[in-house]
Amino acid sequence: MKEKRQFHHTPSLDDMVLFVEVVRTGSFHRAAQLLDMPGATLSRRIAAMEKRLGVRLLERTTRRVALSECARLFFERCAVLVDEARQAEALLQSQQAMAAGKLHVRIAPDIAVLWVGPLLAEFTRLHPDITLDLDLNSTVDEQGDCQPDLTIRQGSSRPAGRQVCLLATLTQGLFAAPGYLARHMAPLTPAELATHDCLHPRGQVQWTLCQAGKLQQPLPNGRVGLNDLGLMRTLAEQGVGIAMLPKQLTQEAVRSGRLVAVLPDWECPSLTLVALAANDTPPPQAVALRDFLASRLALD
Repeated sequence: MKEKRQFHHTPSLDDMVLFVEVVRTGSFHRAAQLLDMPGATLSRRIAAMEKRLGVRLLERTTRRVALSECARLFFERCAVLVDEARQAEALLQSQQAMAAGKLHVRIAPDIAVLWVGPLLAEFTRLHPDITLDLDLNSTVDEQGDCQPDLTIRQGSSRPAGRQVCLLATLTQGLFAAPGYLARHMAPLTPAELATHDCLHPRGQVQWTLCQAGKLQQPLPNGRVGLNDLGLMRTLAEQGVGIAMLPKQLTQEAVRSGRLVAVLPDWECPSLTLVALAANDTPPPQAVALRDFLASRLALD
């Protein structure tokens, strides 16, 4: 029979900060002043940490506080972690402080309207020293001399010498209006999409669908090709045809009955949103916007 391993509660970094400050000042009173917290609270937090660890860390007398003999190595490790954390925070703050000036951003119009635009007000409040120059352009020139600081678009390819960051991965599905499906028998297999009007991205000649590891690549028969997801959703709701859309964009339309899922048992390829920097050393303001969008879009 295997012996059960004993696990102890690991002290939080906040508790380590308190412990290190008490040791370095040699006084609960002076440490409490530096930490801007009540001395009673500090003493209680240290006592609680000692109780969780099952070890007396500090020897207390009326005049001073000193490390117990068994806690010296523990203090040294804690001090390293605390100092590293403070240096990391200082570095982040210095980078944020440098995030100032004009930022040229190129965004595909549909991505700007549907995903990026609703977040920009918060970004401008967080970074009042950054001036945004937004270029809503559906044509992304991967080469050329006048590259924007940041390009936000679909896809995952990385041109040489440029830094790419994944912002979001969006699950997609096929959708159509009830009116369209009332006029046309709903497809039962991917191959039947060839007999339907399909809304598709410009230049796309086939779709890829997957079910239980089995791939099907039907050739959608469509009279309308376009490169704007918002307009594609609108046309699908109006009964123009079947569209492959991010499920995030169709939730309200499905709830209200304006769209229904088509071939729901088949998986569609995900749509990725990426931020592409002009080079491998983007300016601080580009990093600030990129990281902000990545954190917010990851929550959707």
